Amino acid sequence: MTSPVANRVSSPVSATPQSNLAPIFISHGSPMLVARQSTPAFDFFARDLGDLFDGARAILIVSAHWQTATPTISTAARPDTIHDFYGFPKPLYDLHYDVAGDPALAREIAGLIGAETDATRGLDHGAWMPLIIARPGGDIPVFQLSMLGHGSPADHYELGKKLRALRDLGVLVIGSGAMTHNLRALDHNEGPIDPWAQEFTNWMLGKLAARDIDALLDYRAQAPYAAMAHPEDDHLMPFYVALGAAGDDFVPETLHDSFEFGNLAMTALRFYDPQSAIAAA
Repeated sequence: MTSPVANRVSSPVSATPQSNLAPIFISHGSPMLVARQSTPAFDFFARDLGDLFDGARAILIVSAHWQTATPTISTAARPDTIHDFYGFPKPLYDLHYDVAGDPALAREIAGLIGAETDATRGLDHGAWMPLIIARPGGDIPVFQLSMLGHGSPADHYELGKKLRALRDLGVLVIGSGAMTHNLRALDHNEGPIDPWAQEFTNWMLGKLAARDIDALLDYRAQAPYAAMAHPEDDHLMPFYVALGAAGDDFVPETLHDSFEFGNLAMTALRFYDPQSAIAAA
């Protein structure tokens, strides 16, 4: 398998004063993302996403693959690469993301938001896999914030609100999950996009464009095919953390929108607050 570093080229997308350090949501897809290097999603991660990290002092990433009873922030100085997936090609298990943490900053943020700390937690694949493609040099410290086990969209939105002050500390907030996530429905023959997946994604993006937070928080009851798109809530919850981390007057931007395996939406978004950008200028 070719290293994801080898395919990284200059990006046509660059951060602007309005978008710099704006919270980002990414759909990290299958662990095979790093191996399937001809897909539109891989191209987005390799060419565009990493440039949006420029200027960040550190990255706080919320992955669908770490859930705790109370919010917890990892404080390891050199976080391990956790290969928390099974039955995939051996080269995936040989990958390691060589990146530093920032224990002092992570502990400071934990104090600000009332979170616990974990000095042994590494980076799960929802965190390191997109980053090893987007920022292969590991030049920005990374630490994780756990999701709330069994927490609702509203719970995660409120958790995200606590992160709004992180921009003032130079910390970029990233939610890493999936816009759609039904592993049993995946089409490994790569057929046409399933209508239910497209309709669900269109509804989410439409409500986001309208800034209809109430509808988004009630997606399980209101969105078409919600149960099909998300048999479980976990992979959508990082979206709500990133959404909450944006200001009240956020402007949404779709960074990427493709599908893999027939219905796995690889949607990526960012949410910037023009007022915060003006204040920082």
